[in-house]
Amino acid sequence: MVDGAQPNLLEGRVRLATRIRETLKQSPAGLPQAHLRFYTLGRIAFSLGLVAHGGFVVMFWLLDLRPLAAFNLLSVALFAFGSWQQKKGNLSWPLFMIALFEVPVHAILATVYVGAFSAFWAHNIISMSIIVLDPLITRRSRYLLCSALTLVIIAIGVYAKLTDPLRTISTSTEIFFFANNIIVMLLIVVAVIATYDLAVTRAEEALQLEFSRAEALLLNILPAGIATRLKANEEPLADTHESVSVLFADLAGFTGISRAMSADELVNLLNDLFSRFDKLNELHGAEKIKTIGDAYMVATGLNGNVAGHAENIADLALDMQQAFDEFRRANDVDLKLRIGVHSGPVIAGVIGKQKFSYDLWGNTVNVASRMESEGVADHIQISEETWKMLSDRYQTSPRGEIQIKGHRPRATYLLEGKMPTTEATSTH
Repeated sequence: MVDGAQPNLLEGRVRLATRIRETLKQSPAGLPQAHLRFYTLGRIAFSLGLVAHGGFVVMFWLLDLRPLAAFNLLSVALFAFGSWQQKKGNLSWPLFMIALFEVPVHAILATVYVGAFSAFWAHNIISMSIIVLDPLITRRSRYLLCSALTLVIIAIGVYAKLTDPLRTISTSTEIFFFANNIIVMLLIVVAVIATYDLAVTRAEEALQLEFSRAEALLLNILPAGIATRLKANEEPLADTHESVSVLFADLAGFTGISRAMSADELVNLLNDLFSRFDKLNELHGAEKIKTIGDAYMVATGLNGNVAGHAENIADLALDMQQAFDEFRRANDVDLKLRIGVHSGPVIAGVIGKQKFSYDLWGNTVNVASRMESEGVADHIQISEETWKMLSDRYQTSPRGEIQIKGHRPRATYLLEGKMPTTEATSTH
């Protein structure tokens, strides 16, 4: 019975500590990060202050120290008012004024009244702890105020040493006051440490969250390797790739149907399609380069997988066709998809200092774009260079030579699908 009760008692304490910690971490929405620690300290200080000064009222009254009891009645009202002000959103000045005036005056009055050994002077250390945490005053002001409170402690000690207290109390009462005040001071110091711990934890969590968001955003814009080099301040960020495959996809008939769409409908339509393509990129290890209007550009072979980049882009193109058919049926739109692919060397890098982008340059990019623009709707047109790099797992048909603006006539092929494994040949 006892053995079973001990774990339950321990679990109960852990739950209580967790509940207290979570309660202290709660704060008003929109509260600046710099004010969180002060808000948390206020919740602790006002609660402890109310309890402590309420106890002082009873204690001083029973010891027939009526002036001190009366002053602590005023303190109870002040702490209650401060707690109310904090709930209204006035976070700093009630606690600051209490720390700067009520606590020091209380410490001076009680020390003068019952003597230095009672340790009421130690309450000034509580004020110093609160002032150190105040984010609404400058660091220099905090140091000056804490120095002033230190001088107050010294002055109280010297005065109490040179003069007799106004009321003589028994040794046992002095010891009780000493122990009580030291314990209260230690509780507040622990509260300050806990506040710092909560503030640091919050700051670290917020920093980690922002770092994760920034990292995710950066990796959505740039390849992982380029992002790492960018963070290392490497310049220029440019690489030559001897062999990659570049794909362009464009929607035939999109301009016509877009005239009848609202802005939201247009963006949602493109977002639906390109999101489907993005998932396929990840599946096939391709790197999305950019979108230009209703055009989509992607490349393979940029991440070091040079050997199979043509087959990867072919698989991607075929899957894009299938995804587009599903998209077309789901949205009931009269659109067609042109896809063009070419393989060859490119230069890849990052340009710009603001709103920078990762891009590709070179003749390969131009030819890939022409493969798409001079292609056939609902077909995948590939260049001879890409065709030669494909294995016999793919079905293709020659389209013949086509004239490309700014280039010599080029032999092109239409990628029709994958070759059934039982019928694979060496001629595509």
